[in-house]
Amino acid sequence: MKRRSPIALTASQRNRRAFTLIELMVAIVIILILLGLLIPAIGAVRLRAQQAQVRTEITNLEAAITAFKADFGMDPPSFINLYEDGSATWDQHSKSLIRKMWPQFQFGINRDINNDGDTSDTFELSAGECLVFFLGGVFDSTGKAPNGFSKNPANPFSIASGGTNRQGPYFEFDTSRFTDIDSDNAAEYKDAFPSQQLPYLYLSSYGGRGYRTAELPSIPALGVNVTNVYHQGTPGDPLGPAYKPKSFQIISPGADSQYGSGGNYDPDKNFPSGRTVEADNMTNFTNGSLK
Repeated sequence: MKRRSPIALTASQRNRRAFTLIELMVAIVIILILLGLLIPAIGAVRLRAQQAQVRTEITNLEAAITAFKADFGMDPPSFINLYEDGSATWDQHSKSLIRKMWPQFQFGINRDINNDGDTSDTFELSAGECLVFFLGGVFDSTGKAPNGFSKNPANPFSIASGGTNRQGPYFEFDTSRFTDIDSDNAAEYKDAFPSQQLPYLYLSSYGGRGYRTAELPSIPALGVNVTNVYHQGTPGDPLGPAYKPKSFQIISPGADSQYGSGGNYDPDKNFPSGRTVEADNMTNFTNGSLK
């Protein structure tokens, strides 16, 4: 009588050892379900980490503004015209601001603020452009990095190759995140969200005298139409008191690169239809995103 090898398997045993098609499909479905649960969780963790980075950066910008104020007696303005030509007639708003920051400023001398070889330019700085200029200062002689302001009280906008005899910069900008959304050759600064397209907004209350809606950006081609700073109140109701009424607002457009329109904001109420893009905005008057 023939004996089977003790390691030989019968056909039924071989079938039991292998996955059936149904078992394989069930395993794949389970894996896909687990991935469907895991991927959003990973995305949420990544978003929270990015938000924490931006929140820290906003805090550092606030500290930089405090340091600037300690040196110059006021928060940076959020709108100003700068004239290179010593014979130019300065507008009263800009001249008054310069006098407050640099009482010995000599308006009658020519200066080449952007180091382009002439003294004929006029710079209109607003919102995010003011944040970069006043916290960074004029760029160094290479044109690559902000280099603070000269300690010469008559000509603080003179350019130097290094950091000697300078005030500032007050914030360490990552130059790779500079942008110029209105193409006027004045730098603005994007937050740390990946693929961010729009810069931080900075709006000054001018020491409590009030926010100026004329300083808010409007670039329809980019979908930018901010009509007001943020106020305390129910969206849709008449404007309540502004947040940070005696200092300034810093606004990040969030991960979706959209500011929204601004206006009333209540942390206990949802934004109405049409303003949902503002829910992920980050500011210096909230601990995280607006909602």
